[in-house]
Amino acid sequence: MLSLKSLLVDKFLSVWWAVVIAMLALPFAVWLLNVVNTSAEQDICQLFNGHRVCVNSIRRSAKSYWEYRTIVSIDGVKQPLELYNCRDRNRILASDGSIVPFLTGKTGDWICQLTVPTQSKQIRERGEIRMR
Repeated sequence: MLSLKSLLVDKFLSVWWAVVIAMLALPFAVWLLNVVNTSAEQDICQLFNGHRVCVNSIRRSAKSYWEYRTIVSIDGVKQPLELYNCRDRNRILASDGSIVPFLTGKTGDWICQLTVPTQSKQIRERGEIRMR
């Protein structure tokens, strides 16, 4: 009887530890799957006049927060680095330093819209504050 009891206790403990290990490993497995899927995702893309424009890299300037260093690809062809100035609505080509103004509804507006921070839901729900 004692050996049967010890056998049941040993089985229970081994199953219990297996469940604990599985519960600890589950979040890691979910995280690992997300990391693998994130790296496989494509860049942010949009169609402009039949051309597929994708943002490969975008970095905000630390000194001038309205400037973004961006590398885009048009129809899969990677373009050289460009500096988008969202305040003055122009882009500066890194290759020769020429300044090109944004055209309405084109890539420049889209890049600047990508980087606009969204307001929190709480701020939007407050509405107006009127002074008497």
